[in-house]
Amino acid sequence: MARSRPSTAKIARPDFASRRPDKRRAILAAAGDMFLELGYGAATVDEVIRRIGGSKRTVYAYFPSKEALFVAVIDEIVGEIVRPLPDIDALSLDVRETLLLVAAQHMATVLSERHIALARLVASEAARFPEIGKDYYEHGPARGHAKLEQYFERQHRLGMLNIADPRKAADFFWGMLLHHDTLRRLYNVAAAPKPDRVRAECAAVVNLFLSIYGGAALGRRAQRRPASRA
Repeated sequence: MARSRPSTAKIARPDFASRRPDKRRAILAAAGDMFLELGYGAATVDEVIRRIGGSKRTVYAYFPSKEALFVAVIDEIVGEIVRPLPDIDALSLDVRETLLLVAAQHMATVLSERHIALARLVASEAARFPEIGKDYYEHGPARGHAKLEQYFERQHRLGMLNIADPRKAADFFWGMLLHHDTLRRLYNVAAAPKPDRVRAECAAVVNLFLSIYGGAALGRRAQRRPASRA
């Protein structure tokens, strides 16, 4: 009798998982909110169960430990945050409009409550869990940086930008966006700035960037553009 129970459990776990494909998503959603609210140390599997029901066996059928659940949550939240960001390759806008859109959506993302909470959580736990710091960086900042490098290289070939080193140009562009307001939000010194202020700051960043890296073709196109009516 006692020997048959472990055998039954081994069969039931994968069978349960295959019958409830939505359960993993529910666990990740509840655990994501929990980790962001409580931090890693205070978060428990019991708290996940309290929020969504079920049992520890249910959670462990998908995630073998609290650590594994935490890493999966970070991956899920990073994907959730970066998903709305524009695909530069799919935009049919001129260089200025593209950079304005990228800057505005980037700032909306990094200043959001969910991203600020995630950044604080990753920073506090990355020393203990280096994989979450790497996961956050590779899925978020590194991916955006690589896309921008490719865009700058392409626009340089077209003569729209004058960029000998796309990596340095991307560093400069993102660095200007990581301004004082972002740090003030991260350290909980001030509330998120008003949208009109963010738009103005994004425009200032793009204008400065183009004053340094603008190519001859971009200048000619700007000169041909009709003056805006008052």
